[in-house]
Amino acid sequence: MLKKALSALLLCGTLFSGQYAAHAGAHEFFNVKNPDSQLRHEADSDEIRAAAQESADTLREHHGWFSSRKPGRHAQ
Repeated sequence: MLKKALSALLLCGTLFSGQYAAHAGAHEFFNVKNPDSQLRHEADSDEIRAAAQESADTLREHHGWFSSRKPGRHAQ
């Protein structure tokens, strides 16, 4: 019985502390000035992500070609 009461007390405490923190201004939010700047930011992020993906693909291809030229290490 004591274990259930303690569990319920801890559960209520965590729920109410989260609500208090949300209303007390403890959370920081990203403020969007206008939708145009948000869309430009997302477009820039997409371009950077695409360039990084292309670079990673090129590196994988090069690494695959390079490691395929190595002789087998475990061949007997």
